[in-house]
Amino acid sequence: MITAPTPLTFEANATNVDPGNFVVNWVNNTEQILVSVSLDYHSGARLSFPTTTGLSLNTGYTTWSSVSSIVFFGTRDNINTALAAMTLSMGSIKTAVRINIEVSNYDANYKYNPINKHFYKYVSSSAITYPNAKSGAAAQGSFKGKTPYLVTITSQSEQDFINTNITGSNIWIALSDAGTTIDGTWKIDAGPELGTTIKTQNGPTAGNIAGQYNNWCDGEPNGANHSEDYAVAKWNGNTCWNDLSATNSGGVSGYIVEISADFPAGSDYTGVYSSYIVHNNDMAFTLSSGNTLSTAIVSNKSNAFGGLQINDGHTYTVNSATTLNTNKLVLSGTGKIVFTDATSKWTPGTSNSTSTVVHSPTTNSEPISWQVLSTSVWSGDSFYANAPSPSSTNGYHLTPWIDSPQGWSVGANDSGQFIILNYPTPVYIAGIVTQGRQNSPQWVTKAHIDVSMNNSDWTRIYTDRALNSDQNTKVYTYFPEVQYAKYVRVTPTERYGHMTMRLGLLLKQ
Repeated sequence: MITAPTPLTFEANATNVDPGNFVVNWVNNTEQILVSVSLDYHSGARLSFPTTTGLSLNTGYTTWSSVSSIVFFGTRDNINTALAAMTLSMGSIKTAVRINIEVSNYDANYKYNPINKHFYKYVSSSAITYPNAKSGAAAQGSFKGKTPYLVTITSQSEQDFINTNITGSNIWIALSDAGTTIDGTWKIDAGPELGTTIKTQNGPTAGNIAGQYNNWCDGEPNGANHSEDYAVAKWNGNTCWNDLSATNSGGVSGYIVEISADFPAGSDYTGVYSSYIVHNNDMAFTLSSGNTLSTAIVSNKSNAFGGLQINDGHTYTVNSATTLNTNKLVLSGTGKIVFTDATSKWTPGTSNSTSTVVHSPTTNSEPISWQVLSTSVWSGDSFYANAPSPSSTNGYHLTPWIDSPQGWSVGANDSGQFIILNYPTPVYIAGIVTQGRQNSPQWVTKAHIDVSMNNSDWTRIYTDRALNSDQNTKVYTYFPEVQYAKYVRVTPTERYGHMTMRLGLLLKQ
C-alpha cells in the first residue's frame, strides 16, 4: 500500500531538504485516510509539511512545521501531495534518520499514538462504575482486527498522549488491587499486560516495582477503608492517578478503550499499512558521549558493524573486558576513542551467533520480504494465501521462515528454483540460517548463495555450499566477508527428499 523512497545522505544542519517521496497507493480518492509520520534515530531532526490542502491534523497535534511526529487525515491525492512536499531538517549532528509512515482508514472515534502504535477511544459515561467500564470497553467490538480492552497506561509517553488527546477527568483505567492478599498490591487488569504487578504498597512511590510505570497523585493510592481497589487517570483534571472504590463513581466522566496489535497476540492489525526509510544508513553515528555501544548514544545501531563515527567533541569509551566490533572507525575533529585498559579492545571482527541477529519475517503478506519464482511453490498455493493446508498441524507450502510449521516446498524439484529474502533497507548481512521441513524428512543439502542491492545484479558468495543434514537443526552459514546488501538469494542444488527449506538472514548487530 505504500511506496517508500530510496535512502539518501544528508549532512548535519541541512535545512528543509527533500527526503524523497512516500506514495500511498490507496484504492480510491474518496475515503478519509489516517496517516502517521514519525522520526526515529534522530538528534534534533524535524519534519515540515508546507503543503496541507484538504488535510486536517488529528486531535492533539497543532502544527505542521518542525515536528518529530504528526498524525493527520484526508483523501489519498491530498495526502500524497503533502508527502511529496515534506521536508527534513537535520540536527547539529549527522545521524541516521528513520522516517516511519503508517496509514489506515480514518475513524474519528479513535486517536492513534505513533509511539506505541496503539489506538484509543474515549467513551464519555458520567458516573459509570468500574465493572461497567471494563465490560463496556471489551464490548466495543473488534477494531482493525483486534480486541478492545480498558486502557492500560504503561509508560510516560503513553500517559502524555492520553493527557493531550483524551478529554474528561477521573477516567477509569485497568488497574486494581482487589483480590490481592496485601492491600496495595496493584496489578494491571486487562489487555496484553493482564496480571502484571506494578507496585506492592500504597503510597505514590512505596513498593513501586522497577521497570513498571506508576503515576499516582500525592498521597495516593491510600486504600481508604480498604475499599478503594480501582484506579482513575487524570484525577480532578490533573495528569496523575487516584484509587476509588468500584462503585464510587462520583465525578467519573468515562473510560478509555485501547486497541493494540499485541492483543490478541499472534497477528498484526488488519487494514493498517506501514513502511519506512532510513537515510544516512551506511554508517552509525554517535549522539553523545557515553561508555557503552547502545541505542542511547548510537543511531542506527544495526549498521554499527559497517562503521562507527565519533563526532567532533565526543568521546567513546570502551569499558574493561569489552570488545568494540566494527569494521571501520571514523574520528571527526576532536572525536576520540578511549580504551580503559588492556582488556578493552577494538576488532574488525568476525561474524558469530553473539554478534548477529536473525531476520526472518513470519508472514507472506509483505512481498518486500519474501520472493519466489511463480512456479516454485507447490501447485495450488497462492503467494498470499497459504493454501491448501492452512493449519499448524499440516503446515503450509509457503511458510519459509525459521521455526515455521513447514517451510518453502517447491512446485518442481529442478535446478531453476530459488527463494529470495530481503531486508527493507541496505544492511550489513553476515550470512544465512537454514532449516529443513518441520513436519516431514525433507531438506536442502547444498545451494548457491548470492547477494544483491537491487534484485538484479547478483554477487555469488558460495557455490554448492553445504547446508542441512536433518529437518530442524538450524545451520548457520557465515559469509567470508560481511556484505552490504538488501537481497539474499538461495538456489538449492542438492536435496534430501522433496526440496523444502526455511530461511533467515544473519544481520550484524
